[in-house]
Amino acid sequence: MKSYSRNQQNSPARPFFLFFDRLNFNIVPTQETLLQSARSCAGIRVAICKFNLPILIYTTDIARISPRGNLVPIEKAFAYLIAPGKRAEKPSSISSKEISLKKSKLSDMLAGIFSDEPSTHDFDILFNPAPNGGQNNECRDLMLSFHSNPSLRTGQLIAERLQKVTDHRSGTGLFFLLKGYHGLSQRIIMSRFPTDQAIRADTTSGSLDVEFLEEVFIKRMSSYKAAMVEHENPVGGFWTGIATDRQAGQSGEHISEYWLRDFLNADFSETPAHGTRRLATALKDALRANPSASVKSEIAHASSLASAVFQNKSLTIQAFCQHFALSAAAQDTIRAALNKPSLFGRTFMFDANQFKTVAPYRTIEMNTGAILTAPNDDFEAIFESNTTGDVVEYKTRGKISDQRLAKK
Repeated sequence: MKSYSRNQQNSPARPFFLFFDRLNFNIVPTQETLLQSARSCAGIRVAICKFNLPILIYTTDIARISPRGNLVPIEKAFAYLIAPGKRAEKPSSISSKEISLKKSKLSDMLAGIFSDEPSTHDFDILFNPAPNGGQNNECRDLMLSFHSNPSLRTGQLIAERLQKVTDHRSGTGLFFLLKGYHGLSQRIIMSRFPTDQAIRADTTSGSLDVEFLEEVFIKRMSSYKAAMVEHENPVGGFWTGIATDRQAGQSGEHISEYWLRDFLNADFSETPAHGTRRLATALKDALRANPSASVKSEIAHASSLASAVFQNKSLTIQAFCQHFALSAAAQDTIRAALNKPSLFGRTFMFDANQFKTVAPYRTIEMNTGAILTAPNDDFEAIFESNTTGDVVEYKTRGKISDQRLAKK
């Protein structure tokens, strides 16, 4: 890569930044504000030329600096005026507009929302997988389509989904879709602002007036719903996000059902470690609680395969049971081992290391007095089994590595 700094042969001159927007090239001297932005703004790639000068390459649609000195990383922005459509035979048409990202009052307000960091008003969420455990979620799928091809058309599909779950209590709302970068992650923001009778919009053309959009922002800046997803790899990573409902108060349980569960098809998330430990503990307790040998065998078999099947996948304990086609008796025993029945359907991301921490070994006690123990994940590979009626024969081959006397 060529260097464009002056006097480059003589000294390690000040680092410089090479920005280009499409085909426009400009060289900008280093400033501390830009250095800070480089650490937090994606769309920027860092390269080191042979003179050890860092070059930042900015490749998004816009390259401007906000009043705070931060690079604004929004690539695309769209607005949709959505009337209630729940249970409507013929929902009202949705007016829409792609928003220019040139310097304006509206673009500055959008930049403020896009670059905002989570606060106490915001709550971590996890998108629910399909009921059969499949790794798909309709709202998430629509976001991925919008991410890969941000346009009025792909955004319209998301707006229509929101309209279908919006009733007249929520009223007409202005819905914004923003796509861009944050740090090294790609980010999508979805935000809904309520409108009222004092705000009028000329929607006969199917478009929205910029002054109308600005007016809604000004009147409703402290009263809106929003959801954010970000990840370096959106296809694999857009399973978690952050949701807020500034209309509902500061506690998570007050977030509107239609926004969180009907529109996003998500639930409040917990850490992968917490959810995985709950599953492993429930399986251990269920094995002790149920006296049936067949139920114990079902649960033990499923636990041995869990790490290989679910690593880094989103699931519920119910989906875990359904994946392995556990009997009703086995499922009821596992559900009963939870502190609350509702936790049976709580979504979490499976963490194989945490699962092994809680349930590292699987043990079988035979009526002959024999005890077979092996790592849970490898038990069925270590011991070959042959069943005849209710009699099971186990075989294994290997070298003796240790022997000891111990209490049972």
